[in-house]
Amino acid sequence: MISKPLHLDVNAQIECAQTLASRFYTDPAILAIERARIFQRTWQLVGTLSHPCGEMNGVARTIADPESYFTAEVAGEPIIVVRDKQGTLHAFSNVCRHRAGPIALGSGCKNVLRCQYHGWTYTLDGKLIGTPDVEGVEFFDRSTMGMVPLRVETWEQFIFVNFDTGAPPLGEFLGEIPQQAAGFEFAGLEFAERRDYVIDCNWKVYVDNYLEGYHIPIAHPGLMKELDYANYRTDTFRYHSQQFAPIRAMKSGDAGERAYAPGSGLQEALYFWIFPNLMLNIYPDNISTNLIVPLSQDKTLTIFEWFFHAAKSQQNQERIVRAIAFSDEVQQEDIVLCNNVQKGLHSATYDRGRYSVKRENGVHHFHTLLGEFLGQV
Repeated sequence: MISKPLHLDVNAQIECAQTLASRFYTDPAILAIERARIFQRTWQLVGTLSHPCGEMNGVARTIADPESYFTAEVAGEPIIVVRDKQGTLHAFSNVCRHRAGPIALGSGCKNVLRCQYHGWTYTLDGKLIGTPDVEGVEFFDRSTMGMVPLRVETWEQFIFVNFDTGAPPLGEFLGEIPQQAAGFEFAGLEFAERRDYVIDCNWKVYVDNYLEGYHIPIAHPGLMKELDYANYRTDTFRYHSQQFAPIRAMKSGDAGERAYAPGSGLQEALYFWIFPNLMLNIYPDNISTNLIVPLSQDKTLTIFEWFFHAAKSQQNQERIVRAIAFSDEVQQEDIVLCNNVQKGLHSATYDRGRYSVKRENGVHHFHTLLGEFLGQV
């Protein structure tokens, strides 16, 4: 791995700046550096407080309940999120201190965690208490061999983990989002559906595409009907940005064609991006999260999860199916765009472009943050 800073050479003034050089999207060595300098130094969404954790005595459990856990990955790093007996939420590396076996698999309810390889046993707050057949091992101190802790914080029902003990708290990454999203009622949200999409592009191609509405009139005719594009704008903050997309006023006769008819609640679609790879899309009647996971330098997993109020209610099923179908339509359009861009980035005729000052300030903001993190060692 490269141990020196990477310089992206992105001018701080968008009017003078060129976009990222194509090698930052095509070189596998750069992705390895990004995993260490970006994904392990930022807050990563790993689940929600309603994450199912099996049953106990016939009652469904979630991570909100004591003695529950679930496992996940952060850019290839296995982790475990645990609620201990006292109700405290923890996150740990899901790698046994013995010979790197998985401490837990899947999710469930347990009062201790036992490695799936050799049975080393840990308490729910991370202490090593069981080490079968280690007699004769010299200079062995169990107290120094507990599970490796990670930072864990929550916002609303969302759970975030960070590997970096020196990173700013989650609140600094969220910035003004809690206030900006205050018009939406988070209480009572229920998980409705998850869809995974594997796209043949670098993860940054997908993020670039999300961060600008410049392509909406060309690529998203259905979405264009919903939004007041003339008043579409992006505001940037320290570690996040917000795209403001007012919902277009209804015209006579188009009520049956519109996915989101303005009502008495939220009057605009809110698109939040949190560095480096999380999108939070808030519509008048639902929220979706979109987590971007790099699989290789030219393959990306995008995880969509939708949340509605009364998601299991029969009377809401048609509305939920329709909203998810509309979101999927936009996603399929974006997949074609991103696949084609990745091909173009390999072309001998292209290296760098320029930003639209009016429409691509969110992309420029992302690239300056990339430069900040990749410039560290």
